[in-house]
Amino acid sequence: MKGVSRRGFLVGSASLLVASAFRPERLEAGVLDRFFGRPAKLPSPITPTGEFYLTSIGSTPKVKIEDWSLRVTGLVRNPITLRYDDLLKRTNTSLISTLECIGNPIGGDSISTAKWEGVKLNAILDEAGVNPNAVDLVLRGADGYSDSFPAKRALQEEVLLVTKMNGGLLPPEHGFPARVIIPGIYGMKNVKWLTELELADHDYQGYWEKRGWSDEAIVKVRSRIDLPGDGDTIMGREYVIRGIAFGGLYGIRKVEVSTDGGATFREAQLEPPLSPYSWVFWSFPWTVPAVSRYTLVVRAMDTRGVRQQAESHSSYPDGSSGLHEVTVAVAT
Repeated sequence: MKGVSRRGFLVGSASLLVASAFRPERLEAGVLDRFFGRPAKLPSPITPTGEFYLTSIGSTPKVKIEDWSLRVTGLVRNPITLRYDDLLKRTNTSLISTLECIGNPIGGDSISTAKWEGVKLNAILDEAGVNPNAVDLVLRGADGYSDSFPAKRALQEEVLLVTKMNGGLLPPEHGFPARVIIPGIYGMKNVKWLTELELADHDYQGYWEKRGWSDEAIVKVRSRIDLPGDGDTIMGREYVIRGIAFGGLYGIRKVEVSTDGGATFREAQLEPPLSPYSWVFWSFPWTVPAVSRYTLVVRAMDTRGVRQQAESHSSYPDGSSGLHEVTVAVAT
């Protein structure tokens, strides 16, 4: 059950490393956190666009909007080609949703939340007329990347084809002019710089699936301690431990905190989430029994009753597992 994350002060370097050369098959749970971290800080409920985590397999493609289009092809009655203005003129829908990288280590920072705006994907697919024999929706980007997810899921109300992020147009690095947001599925399938949506009659294997990564890529229940940071010294005998938890598509029912290294747990207080698909902020008022060193551990449960996996496992092939812990000293 031992946690694997240690947080230091070089999160900026870690973020640049992940953003510029994401190779999740090389990441093991907690590897980045052993060398890089960030100062103890509670994140904003909505992550500022400039602080939203970034990953890609290469550089950001330069998309000329006057030449760009999005094609809907494959097993459809009416193939569609959409220009950028066509998307902007359609009925706008907004959604607050948390996105997480499948390579995010336990306690890691490759998880962020934004307000996304765009068109319900099912509205476009209904217009195209999806063949009932369609198995996967294949997504292709201007950078040559491709991935897929089940066609049935693509028809769900919460899946968006987005053109805006946090009130502004999608920045180039986040997928301008359009990307998909699929709540509860790791970021690798939320394809950026979209150029084609193809309905296929088979299980399409994308870039990472061909390298052994999960085809379903369902977000696991996880939680993180943000305050205090690992190695911090707490002054005084009263302290409020704080952090986040995320349950993907199902939300969080309960968060529990241990102040004795996981021997016993007590329930934390939850703040109302911004949406059913966003992270949850939690807090735990702690009366420290004595001046000493303590190992704090957190675990969560989703609304289905599924508990966060305690066993530590690397992010390959379907996302890291384990419980986040920090060790702190308490002084008078």
